[in-house]
Amino acid sequence: MSIKHESTLVHNISDFMADALLKHRLLFLTLGLLVTVFLSYQGFNQQLSPGFDKAIPLSHPYMKTFTNYRDEFGGANRITIFVENKDGEMFTPEFFTVLEGITSEVLVMDGIDARTVTSLFTPNVNYVAVSEEGFTGSRIVAADFIATPERIEEVKSNLFKSSEIGKTVAKDLSGALVIADLVEVDPITKEKIDYELFAEKLDKIRATYETEETAIHIIGFAPFIGDVIDGAEGVISFFVITLIITFILLHFFAGSMKLALAVIATALISVSWQLGLVKILGYGVDPMSILVPFLILAIGVSHAIQMTNVWRIGVVNGEDSVGAARHAFYKLFIPGATALVSDAVGFGVIVLIDIPIIRELGIIASIGVAVMLLTNKIMLPILLSYIKLTDKELKRAEGSIKGADHSFWAMLSKLTDRRYATIVLVFAFGLSVYTLSVQDQLIVGDVEAGAPEFWPDSQYNLDANAIQENFSVGLDELVILAKADQKGSCVNFSIMQTIDDFVWQMQNVEGVQSVKALSQVIRERNIGNYEANPKFLGIPRNEKMISANIYRVEMSQALFSNDCTIMPVTIYLTDHRAQTLDRVMDAVKNFRELNTNEHVDFVPAMGNAGIMAATNEIVAKAQARIELILFAAVGIFCFVTFMSIRATICIVVPLALVAYLANVVMVYLGIGLKVSTLPVLAMGVGVGVDYGIYLFARMRAHMTMGESLQKSYYESLKEVGTGVVFTSVTMTIGVATWYFSDLKFQADMGILLAYMFFVNMLGAIILIPALASFIYPLKDREGTVQESN
Repeated sequence: MSIKHESTLVHNISDFMADALLKHRLLFLTLGLLVTVFLSYQGFNQQLSPGFDKAIPLSHPYMKTFTNYRDEFGGANRITIFVENKDGEMFTPEFFTVLEGITSEVLVMDGIDARTVTSLFTPNVNYVAVSEEGFTGSRIVAADFIATPERIEEVKSNLFKSSEIGKTVAKDLSGALVIADLVEVDPITKEKIDYELFAEKLDKIRATYETEETAIHIIGFAPFIGDVIDGAEGVISFFVITLIITFILLHFFAGSMKLALAVIATALISVSWQLGLVKILGYGVDPMSILVPFLILAIGVSHAIQMTNVWRIGVVNGEDSVGAARHAFYKLFIPGATALVSDAVGFGVIVLIDIPIIRELGIIASIGVAVMLLTNKIMLPILLSYIKLTDKELKRAEGSIKGADHSFWAMLSKLTDRRYATIVLVFAFGLSVYTLSVQDQLIVGDVEAGAPEFWPDSQYNLDANAIQENFSVGLDELVILAKADQKGSCVNFSIMQTIDDFVWQMQNVEGVQSVKALSQVIRERNIGNYEANPKFLGIPRNEKMISANIYRVEMSQALFSNDCTIMPVTIYLTDHRAQTLDRVMDAVKNFRELNTNEHVDFVPAMGNAGIMAATNEIVAKAQARIELILFAAVGIFCFVTFMSIRATICIVVPLALVAYLANVVMVYLGIGLKVSTLPVLAMGVGVGVDYGIYLFARMRAHMTMGESLQKSYYESLKEVGTGVVFTSVTMTIGVATWYFSDLKFQADMGILLAYMFFVNMLGAIILIPALASFIYPLKDREGTVQESN
């Protein structure tokens, strides 16, 4: 069917709504302001709501293992405090006084599982030696220890008899660790741990005990999220900077402070409604999703600029404020609503990722976009209807609008000519081929060691590097459970030998720093029984000998379960880069496939590295599915709006090309696809569709009136092209300032969003006319545009 004969139902709906809105504008404005006051109050009471379990993909098979056995073998929510003597070895009274003080404070902290606290001053850190009577042992630091030179020398002697060097004591003897697991929910009060308060207590420990001679290094989820919260508080400054930049650019673009204030006010109202509704619905704002209100602000500004620009054109053409507001609503409500629904779909699609923190982010963002149907499409036209431009402002607006009627748009409209369109489409096709060739280089997971959410010189990463360099156990633990089919398997030679074989295989995988398992304890004690004769460095075949070797092994070491059916194997990794996790997990899977002992299986995975591996798999599987659903949903909404497959193709194809090119950008910038970046791509598509819908809606309106494709596109560029370009530049500059954030993940998101905002604009204004020139029949393309002076 020809464009000229398409149904006018959409226009009739817009016409009816415009009349109803402005007829009762005072009522709608009053209701809107009352709702704004109420929701703003709710939003101001919103608090950050971090949680360790929110980052866990609980449906993944690995995490089922994690949740089933976390109470018995400990979770991955752990803090590690490294007390370091800067001047040399730790055997000084001052050092032991500090270590004992920190251990005592950690033991009584709310949120700490006291059973898991590990330090030289806790009874679960001991030594075992072989004497004439057999195995003897005791605590490395006695319960009645006093930091005198004689007792310190005794501790030093005990330490060399133990296997704690490299585990709880630094390899160079410069310091020692205090380790403890956290309890996410208090079993008595049922209250969740306050991570912000907990992180403040850790900071207080650092401030209390750190001196010129003693350094305190702290890592773990709690200090990590504490640093994120600190960085998130600095986000407020970026919020203010973005508002200032946007206001200045808006004032320059609109030529009126009143119009600039109307745009800013509408965008801020959208953010306040979002935060208020999120609070009412019971959702908290996670520190990792603190940037969502920024995105809502940017989208709000984008839509407000389009509405304001069309209103200005109406006023310059002689309409009064009310008539211009009605005309702007009539023109933009349907395409704007379609764009916002598409935005909401873009955000809503990420809810399909089975990770609570991402689902929460998707819900919060969708709520923010949904409220814009009321704030931007209803409240803004009402506000504009009350604005009166002065003669000076009217002249500036008239000059600005006449400036839009220039030769650049006429030149760009020639892309509807198939001669020029062919060049554009061939170039786009070449980019598509290149993107496919680079696609495989995109890394799922972390690209860097340490915490990639922070800059390399951040306090957290400096602490992590200090611990990584001084200990052999590593910071990233991958725990594989050796599950036997019968009780008492700890003393079964066949099973223990299979576990020992597994340990040996893992020790020889690149990226593995060390491995801890019960089989190693048995081997070490067995050789001790035979005066270190290397012939006996193995698993004894006699059950009684094995039983003797595991005698007095502390249950707190989490080397076996109470019934000896489960024996965890802890693999300490050099880092948690995606390549390292993939390599080690592949080795685990290969061993399971080749394992011929049917009485024991090796079940992944626990530990923080296990969570990361599961998360990476979820993200990798979700990527293609999300992209497919996202583009399908956006395509359906575009089709329903325009009732045209041709229109849908013209809008969706540029979006898809820009989205896949984003993968190339991530490859070259060294940004991995993970929890914090996958939503950005979905959001970028949701936001980018705005440009295409606004441009195509105006182009189609002119084609409906019988104008040629080139003329129609030229007129659409005059009407909304300047707004589209200005919006893109404003949003790009706003998010580009994030590069200077203290949080590296915010800087990464800023780079990606800046790319998506700007390149989506280029894709819309260049690819849409080129595609339309080949998709629409000749009768809709006939005619040429007359350039204006």
